[in-house]
Amino acid sequence: MQEFYGRVAVVTGAASGIGAGLARTFAAEGMKVVVSDIEGDKAERVSAELREQGVESIAVQTDVGDRAAVEALADETFRSFGGAHLVCNNAGVCLGASAHESTDADWEWLFRVNVHGVIHGCQAFIPRMIEQGEGGHIVNTASIGGLLPAGPILGVYTATKAAVVGISESYANSIEPHGIGLSILCPAFVATDLINAERNRPADLGTRAGELEDILGGGFEDGMTPETLGQWVLRAVREERRFIFSHPDMRPAVQDHFDQILADFDWAEKQSL
Repeated sequence: MQEFYGRVAVVTGAASGIGAGLARTFAAEGMKVVVSDIEGDKAERVSAELREQGVESIAVQTDVGDRAAVEALADETFRSFGGAHLVCNNAGVCLGASAHESTDADWEWLFRVNVHGVIHGCQAFIPRMIEQGEGGHIVNTASIGGLLPAGPILGVYTATKAAVVGISESYANSIEPHGIGLSILCPAFVATDLINAERNRPADLGTRAGELEDILGGGFEDGMTPETLGQWVLRAVREERRFIFSHPDMRPAVQDHFDQILADFDWAEKQSL
């Protein structure tokens, strides 16, 4: 995707953090921007900020875990702006717990938002983008954790992000013939409010004692700014990059992980059938 001016960007989870940074970046390129978030009042504040700068923008409150709500988001986008060209399925939540300590409710919440939110966004927008016949690009937010072992406190979160990587690569192969690109955003520490995601946990799924702020708080507070990441995403979309990494210094950790995988291939080659 090379042309941005006058085209339409949709960003979920855009009331704060990475999503707000993406929305502001796309607005600066002259795009029309749909600011979507489960926190509708905050989404409206970001959208109003963009409109004050002369940008065409609307806010749409959306629970990405609800397929009907995401279809309604797509309907409103096409009704207001006549199309969609850059769709960022970015909304995400996190909690701190190992996989074996996590409850059914923990797994349900994170998969509902992080995984089904991405699927719903693809299902709602891609058929419409194919029909409009103008190409475009999808950006699905995973995490560097989607390519690395879970560690002791992010078991469910990294499982969801690994799922996003696999889902995204499947979609990328199927939509490429239609002129639609896809990038998988794999950030590490970015200055967001992710550690406070429990504020949006559905009441019917209960609550749990949080560990993220104590363990990861400093990393997020001192992380890359969302606006800087937005510029990286913009360049990556222009260059049709499949993966977008925010922290190149994470490469050795990813390399080590894949070396371990390849070592087990080496072992398998030595076994007799």
